[in-house]
Amino acid sequence: MEEAKVLPEVPAREILIVDDDPDMCEMLDIIFRVRGYTTRVAFNGQEAVQYVQAGAPDAPDAVILDVMMPEMDGWETLKRMRMHSNVPVIFLTALASGESTALAFSLGGNDFLRKPFDTAELLARLEVLITGGRYPAIPVQPADSKFQRPTVSVVIPTLNEADNLPLVLPHLPMDWIDDVLLVDGCSTDRTVEVAQKMMPSIKVVLEPQRGKGAALRAGYQRCSGDIIVVMDADGSHDPREISRFVKALMQGSDFVKGSRFAPGGGTTDMPRLRQLGNHFFVRLVNLLFNVHFTDLCYGYHAFWRYCLDSINLDDVEGFEIDTAIYVRALRHRLRLTEVPSFEGYRFRGEGKLRTFPDGLRVLKTILRETLHNLRYPRKAFYEGFRGYLPDGMPLLAPPGEIKDTYR
Repeated sequence: MEEAKVLPEVPAREILIVDDDPDMCEMLDIIFRVRGYTTRVAFNGQEAVQYVQAGAPDAPDAVILDVMMPEMDGWETLKRMRMHSNVPVIFLTALASGESTALAFSLGGNDFLRKPFDTAELLARLEVLITGGRYPAIPVQPADSKFQRPTVSVVIPTLNEADNLPLVLPHLPMDWIDDVLLVDGCSTDRTVEVAQKMMPSIKVVLEPQRGKGAALRAGYQRCSGDIIVVMDADGSHDPREISRFVKALMQGSDFVKGSRFAPGGGTTDMPRLRQLGNHFFVRLVNLLFNVHFTDLCYGYHAFWRYCLDSINLDDVEGFEIDTAIYVRALRHRLRLTEVPSFEGYRFRGEGKLRTFPDGLRVLKTILRETLHNLRYPRKAFYEGFRGYLPDGMPLLAPPGEIKDTYR
């Protein structure tokens, strides 16, 4: 008989939980201990600072920190911690504004999660901070389950993003992804070389035609996954949110778009002028298409591959492709939902978006799609669970049951 292999013992990691809510502390204690961590609880900021100040060998490997605590809040607690230690700190709070997230990072916080939180996401982010490695596995179902998640392709358009890719690619949740396509628009730096070095399995598509629209079309054509996710390479889109998009699709949506202004979203990279422009476009689309969007000009989205059978994007070339695909999804009665997303600062380099020229293209796109919708209305819908008869679906009811149900 072969001798059993003895695995090296992994030292227990200690997590300091700082929260004035005993129930929350007890829940977090159970979550971490089941995962193999040891824990210590502080019910106020002063106690937490004293513990961190004590240093090795009692120093924690990471801190889970609430914000809204009496006497010394989370912001002040972090300031005092940073005087003694660079221990990784994750804010876990009910605060939901983008300003709170920006403040957390400016004070030296390492991550920011909002309550209620996803346990798997919290554990995954914690392990990244402690180990400094790739974003770990987040199983959709237990390993012994017969459930199989759909295949997922991620499309990343790039143009001179060599400095940003090392800060983005390691955080792709690869247990949620089957292939990654980098669509490069004639970069003059080492974008392709850096991507292939960091991720040998990455598929590179060279697109000579300039423009984000051309890049995304090329990526869509080369994808093999059931689900297609689109994200930027500059750091403004958090790749750890991909599971959030995939889950929303698996729960019944056809198309999912990220929103910086939905509860739980936020942005630190949107000047006041662009915020006003985006707000205007959101109100306009909501009025013209009778929807309730909270964001529009944001390119982080995901959809089932079959959506491409309905949506034609051959005439879209620039940044307005995001608006075009959302509005055309509405026109074709796809079930489109929003999930909260946080837009961070671009890591390095300058963005390619031009406020006024690209804003004008977005406006033209909205007006063109509105006119097309008025000239060619889609009125025949099947009164089923979804309330309409999608393109290509065989008619399952007698012709007399087809009614004009669209208003």
